[in-house]
Amino acid sequence: MHINTARQPHRPSFHPSILLLYFLFTLLLTWPLAKDFTTAIPGDSFDGWQNYWNLWWIKVALVERVQNPLFTDLLYAPTGVGLYFHTLNPFNGLVTLPIQLTWRLIPAYNSVVLISWVLGGYGTYLLTRWLLRKQASTLSAWDHAGPFLAGMIFTFSPMHMAHLLGHMQVMSIEWIPFYILSLMRALDRQRHGLPWLRNALLAGLFLILTGLCDWYFVLYLFFFTGLLLLWHLAGEIARRISRPTGAASSAFLRSALGWFAPPVVAGLLFLLILSPMLVPMVRQATQFRFMVRPSTDLYILSAGLMDFLVPNRLHTLFRPASFGWIGNQIAPVSERTISIGYLPILLALGAIWMDRKRTAFWMASALFFLLLALGPVINLGNIEQRNIPTIADETLTQSWTPFALLNRYVPFMRISRSVSRYALMVQLSMAVMAGIGLFHLRLKRWSIMLPLICLFVLLAEYWVVPFPMSPPDTPDFYARLRELPGDGSVLNLPMNFDRPGYLLYQTVHQKPLTVAYISRDDPRTLTERVPFLQHLRHLGPDIIAVDPAAVGPTVLNDLNIDYVVLDRYKMPGGQEREVTTALAAGVFQAQTPIYEDDRLTVYAVEGAAAEAIMPYLVLGPLGWGPLEIVDDGTRRRELLGADASAAIHGPISPGSTLRIRYSSEGGEPFSVIVGDRTTELAAVPQATAVDVPLPVLPLGEAATEVRFNVPEESRVWIHALEIVSSPN
Repeated sequence: MHINTARQPHRPSFHPSILLLYFLFTLLLTWPLAKDFTTAIPGDSFDGWQNYWNLWWIKVALVERVQNPLFTDLLYAPTGVGLYFHTLNPFNGLVTLPIQLTWRLIPAYNSVVLISWVLGGYGTYLLTRWLLRKQASTLSAWDHAGPFLAGMIFTFSPMHMAHLLGHMQVMSIEWIPFYILSLMRALDRQRHGLPWLRNALLAGLFLILTGLCDWYFVLYLFFFTGLLLLWHLAGEIARRISRPTGAASSAFLRSALGWFAPPVVAGLLFLLILSPMLVPMVRQATQFRFMVRPSTDLYILSAGLMDFLVPNRLHTLFRPASFGWIGNQIAPVSERTISIGYLPILLALGAIWMDRKRTAFWMASALFFLLLALGPVINLGNIEQRNIPTIADETLTQSWTPFALLNRYVPFMRISRSVSRYALMVQLSMAVMAGIGLFHLRLKRWSIMLPLICLFVLLAEYWVVPFPMSPPDTPDFYARLRELPGDGSVLNLPMNFDRPGYLLYQTVHQKPLTVAYISRDDPRTLTERVPFLQHLRHLGPDIIAVDPAAVGPTVLNDLNIDYVVLDRYKMPGGQEREVTTALAAGVFQAQTPIYEDDRLTVYAVEGAAAEAIMPYLVLGPLGWGPLEIVDDGTRRRELLGADASAAIHGPISPGSTLRIRYSSEGGEPFSVIVGDRTTELAAVPQATAVDVPLPVLPLGEAATEVRFNVPEESRVWIHALEIVSSPN
């Protein structure tokens, strides 16, 4: 056998140049990020601070505490809270950990931006170049322009730039094209009888990295993989029909089953490595009803068709008037900025015309994910508040849109809520087709200036400079708070909704927070269960009837709260300010604040005298529906199954009773169990009050449990729970 030992001509590598270009364009299109790299983060000063805290918590958990970062006792103290469904994006915390340790937290955050944008573009470039491999064996420098532009379209898309406003987990798109490239390589090699395991394992690795950024993306890639396998299967069936080979059906079946091997290997690796996270997530998703999102959320956060076709809503020349353009009118701007861009659409159409074989699958992918992004109701025009379906659950059970069908039958899909984010896969599919389109235009000997013209037009379409930046607005007091005595928590007010700024402040004072902001509201936290906190949360009473100012000192002591901080900048006026300041004044009365300025008033919680300690109820962590305000203004919560309970914290004097005001549907009575005593309560359609005797509970004794047992065929609402002390 003759071996050719002649030296092959050296082919220069374009990869360093491609990476450098994506880096330089990232600095350009995120300006002034580069200028403010160490002093501010990009975004609107809201969700960005939550992800800022995420990076900090990864460092605290892994370096300072050496503990599982998926649970923290620094939020919702003293019970803590799980972070399995929180947007923790551990990959970003891990990869920027050296920057945190050697530099600071703000540069670590901004480094995530550089990593996501540069690798997102580079991965799409590699994917598109691989798809063109049969024609691209001898590419000139200019012929790399098509794949390069594909990366530009994907990584600088309006959707990606919109989530730079603060959604770090959504901006971390970089591993998606790498997974797809590795999977397609594995399938291609398996089909041609070549070794494929290495590429399948790489696909598994990139799927793991995707999961460590955002679980939504794993769901998208699950659907993409299924679509790709169906496409291969349909193509093989079509080939056998058009060119019968006489091969046995069993041989065809073995061949078809072989295509499943690469994704199965990738999936098994993913499940094996991430099982410590996935098992608790599956358990919680199946156990708790609150994990399933209301259908109204799915409608509000869906895309309208015109959202894909309007110009870039974040464009420097058009905002903020562009936020009201046709399309979704009620979702946050980051969720409805999903325009594809007119140049990508034109180039993709050109690719479909010139290279139908290579673009057919990507056209199907773009259409499939576009239909998913439209959600349970197809909207060709505006999505407005008045269009929200009146009977939310029937929207999904009766709709036959692709999203509604998959939402009914795919396990755990109903716990997701941001439907319009499926547009990410639309953008990737369109970017790949646009890159192929530009490549073919170059082959047709169009002007050598065409790639530069296309790049210029794309920059003009996607231009968002200057991008908003947010320096940390942390009052000086929080640095002092870190040095103040006490290992208890800090209660930040107001707390009628969750504010990520409190997470920013915690990275400075580093004390536990009584109330915090996590991505998925968890009704098991004490915020929704304890009086005084409930009043501050809802700016009014919950179902526990009690004087919040009177019980406040007892609650503050029992929850080990050391400091209460009122921030007037966060409650400019109205009921929010009136109720919050009145409750704080009622609790602290004539107590002198330990700190006060134009913005903050800070109280140190003093121990309550024994005679001032009051009994109070705490709702159980399970079995309670959300607080409802009915037409007549009364409030109620539904009892859900056999898990509903409450706890009475002492002291309870002899002769005291628990007054329950309730209503029900269904003819069966339900029971209330206090200690070893069971009381049957008759079914009544109108709100009725009944007194249930309570056992004596001396001060310092364990809480008394109250359990509710509701028959399956009945529905019961609790309107009020009140401890009525004996007049003696």
